[in-house]
Amino acid sequence: MTARLWHLGRDLHSRLKDFFDDPLAADATPLELLHATLDQLETKIQPAGRGRRIFPYDRIIVRVTQGSADVVAVQAIFSGLEPRLRERLQELRCDAPEVMEVSVSVCEADEHSQQPVLSLECSAAERERPSQSVTATGYPPLRLTVVKGQCAESEYVFEEPVVAIGRTAEPADAFGQVRYNHVAFLEERDGINETVGRAHAKLQFDPASGHYHLFNEGSSNPTSILRSGRVIRVAPRDPRGVRVQSGDQLQLGRAVLRVTVE
Repeated sequence: MTARLWHLGRDLHSRLKDFFDDPLAADATPLELLHATLDQLETKIQPAGRGRRIFPYDRIIVRVTQGSADVVAVQAIFSGLEPRLRERLQELRCDAPEVMEVSVSVCEADEHSQQPVLSLECSAAERERPSQSVTATGYPPLRLTVVKGQCAESEYVFEEPVVAIGRTAEPADAFGQVRYNHVAFLEERDGINETVGRAHAKLQFDPASGHYHLFNEGSSNPTSILRSGRVIRVAPRDPRGVRVQSGDQLQLGRAVLRVTVE
């Protein structure tokens, strides 16, 4: 009930804002253009059922047309568009794509131009499935290199649908059930290894997408993907997991593995 009232309040706020706000002026500042862009992108959120909301677009093109456009200033302000958009989507409890492609073009307009000051184009990028070498097993070779932490090997190569990661090779739970870890961190108290759970995570191949996904199996320490300076959290026991890319680093507690999909 509380969440429903919150969403109703947010929707009412948006409608009142649209009613009272003046149209975007031809000489709008770069910050005003950024705020207007965020407001327009918010209108593209879609309900997904059962209280979920999604932003289905991962390619965003922004076009700014002004008579005296300050290209450098607009580009500088709009460099923060993606993180600002992610913050707003998180506030609205809306799922966002893992990766977004955001581009901004700025051009000057003459006094007779009929082009709007701000225009947006949103789409879902059609990504080609990467050309991976698939072995006789049907799975692309997966190489895991130990960056931080101690394992029996410094590097592992797998051609399997599921790769379990944890501390010790064959940990047993309270019921005596034994789990086999393909990548097993040693029982060492070095400030790193002990932060890896005994059944910390797993990598699983998804035939539909042709990618491996990382799953957090409920460890008390966080599981994340480090990608191009960005940290992607992997929620505990999320049945969807998070797709991994070649070059990603997997952070398990304080331990780190580098992923290479060959």
